[in-house]
Amino acid sequence: MKSTLRSWPLMVLIFSMLCFSPSIKGQEELHYTGPFQVGNYTGEVDYTYQINNGDTLLQGPFNFRRSNLGALLNQKDKTFSFSGDFIDGYPNGPWQFLFGEFESDKKTEVVGYQYRVNINGIQKEAKGNISMGKPDGLWTISEALIADSKIKETLFRSTINYADGVPQQSFRIEYGKSTLVGRFLRNGLAHDDWTMFGEGSTETWTFDDGVLTDIQLGTEEERKSIPIYQESFGTFKIINLDTRFSQLLKLQLSENDAHSLQEGITMVLDENASHYKKLDDILSQLGPSEFMPMFKVKVPYAPLDSVENKQLVKIKNSYEDAQRLAKGLLENTQLNLLKRSDNEAQFLYEVVQHLNTFFVGPLKKLVSYQQQDVLDYATREQLMNHLFPEGVPSKRVSVSQGVEELQFFELEDSDNYEFEAPAYESLSQIAQYANESLRHIADLLYKKVENEQQQQEFVTLEARMITQINQLNQVIDSTEASGKVLQAMESIKTQAENNLNSYSTLAKTEGKLENAQLLVGCLNTFQNLAQNIGSLPQKALEIQELYKDAVWNPFMANIMDEEVKKRITIAYHNVLIPHILKQVNSDLGCDKAIVLNRLLVNLHNRMLQLRDEDTAKLERKLRKERNPNTVMELFNLQPLEK
Repeated sequence: MKSTLRSWPLMVLIFSMLCFSPSIKGQEELHYTGPFQVGNYTGEVDYTYQINNGDTLLQGPFNFRRSNLGALLNQKDKTFSFSGDFIDGYPNGPWQFLFGEFESDKKTEVVGYQYRVNINGIQKEAKGNISMGKPDGLWTISEALIADSKIKETLFRSTINYADGVPQQSFRIEYGKSTLVGRFLRNGLAHDDWTMFGEGSTETWTFDDGVLTDIQLGTEEERKSIPIYQESFGTFKIINLDTRFSQLLKLQLSENDAHSLQEGITMVLDENASHYKKLDDILSQLGPSEFMPMFKVKVPYAPLDSVENKQLVKIKNSYEDAQRLAKGLLENTQLNLLKRSDNEAQFLYEVVQHLNTFFVGPLKKLVSYQQQDVLDYATREQLMNHLFPEGVPSKRVSVSQGVEELQFFELEDSDNYEFEAPAYESLSQIAQYANESLRHIADLLYKKVENEQQQQEFVTLEARMITQINQLNQVIDSTEASGKVLQAMESIKTQAENNLNSYSTLAKTEGKLENAQLLVGCLNTFQNLAQNIGSLPQKALEIQELYKDAVWNPFMANIMDEEVKKRITIAYHNVLIPHILKQVNSDLGCDKAIVLNRLLVNLHNRMLQLRDEDTAKLERKLRKERNPNTVMELFNLQPLEK
């Protein structure tokens, strides 16, 4: 079988063709030195390779590393070094992996002709022999805490012997304050006692030719023995002692015992596997690799039949719907508020909590076991006892209301659901019942929430309307404007009051909420228009000052201000502003107020621009022009609709 480089053969091939002469095709081995990337690792590489029938095969020494002194001195540096050999694309021979994450004390010293700097951080190392992609011989993996460039503490250390990828003989794994020791048969099956020595306590797994028969936990004074596979089983299968086996153990144990194992041998094995997984990920991108520690165990094998597999598909679909419904209801903030004042909502909410705990929760475990390929190794009785330690749940859900009063929930067609059927049929019925119950409750509660939300929105919007009217009155009462400006502002106030009075006479229909939302926006527009109208006197003074030039008066022998571009300012003061105020006083609606607001802002900005522009041609056209819309067009503004 030919092995190929996973993600970069084309890049390397093109690079090589550019760097070497055309005669390179006739050479057996090629060499590359330069930038390189494997997964998340980017650095400098040096290796040889061959092109064989279009495949790129690594061949010979391989060295890939990275370190950055500048990064180390400035903050921290992540280093790595991978070195070993390949044969026909397969990792083969002695290999060493180094991973470091260091920071310096930023103090240097000169030793001989070299600068030396102390480092602190974490150093990880893995070394051993590989035979055609598989660990072979003694492999040592370690992780150490480095302080002042010295090993301060060993955080992890694993020593395991392999024969062509199969673990052999005794092994030892140190992790934190714990040490796990055990041994394998020649075929990689776990055998005899595997014991983890911790601080003041031990945990021992006893294997017999790959079968875990017993687990002992505790101290010398107080030991607890947990039987696992005590009886012989006819059909068995050999699987890896990995996460899947840990899940199988949970099916055998009580919740407390399972929790105890999470911090014992299981934790140490998981940590060891994570170190090997890191190496396997790297090697697998360079060539064929089977580098995971294949610890083997025997487990009973009871595969699901075709009917059970079909039932499992139904269970998964019903669970996913039920889980989504329950999550949506329990996390709905409006429902959480509503249940405090609505007894029926409170009752239904508690039914949802019950269904989520006693129906959806166990189904979640079941789906997780399926995803981890555990179900073929668990008996039906064992599975049901684990999922429902107190027995299958009742279709009739009871909720306590007060000290003695009980309320009950049950679907009208509950007799159609059979919970006491064979395991997977029973689970399918339970999943469907949970899904239909939650769907029914969701319909009831969301209607309640919708009504409550609508009512709350009315309250919020109507309170905002009153606030807006008060703010509008305040704007008008505090203005110093007079004459037509004040008249226009009073007109805005009158129209706003009329709109609010019209709204108050509407009946509470579906359309009233939309009217409320529109009115809030309208009142906000009226308030902005009133503020813009009220600021016109101040803006008129600003424009008056802007359109003045300092000129020399020879008769008075001094500098005087002289108004410039008079036709533009006359058009502004005498044509456009009066026209806009007239529009405010005539059939003012929300849409018209939006247009007038925009026009006032654009007009003021245009007046600021025209002061610095060449307006001779514009002024000639304005000489006799009194039509407001024509003047707006000359100002490059959008005229009002006639």
